[in-house]
Parts: sequence; C-alpha cells; structure tokens
Amino acid sequence: MAKYLKDRKKRELSLEEIEHYRKVAKAIARTIEVQGEVEKVYGIVAMG
Repeated sequence: MAKYLKDRKKRELSLEEIEHYRKVAKAIARTIEVQGEVEKVYGIVAMG
C-alpha cells in the first residue's frame, strides 16, 4: 500500500484511484480479521 501511494506521490489521485485504494485497504483489513478468527479455531496458521 505504501508503494502504491509512493508511486503516485506529487500528483492528485482521481476519485477512482481513491476508491480503489479504499477497497484494497478494506479487503486487507478483513483478511487480517478472518485470519485471526481462523487461528482461534485451528491454531496458528504457518505463513510461507
């Protein structure tokens, strides 16, 4: 996410780009939330 914004530094984002960024952030947040729920049920899930 930081790279996405860094690549667009010094220029105004379009409404579509802002909405895309917002959706990606929301999807990542939900993924982290679901991962926590899965870990509660099945134990720690190994990454990698």
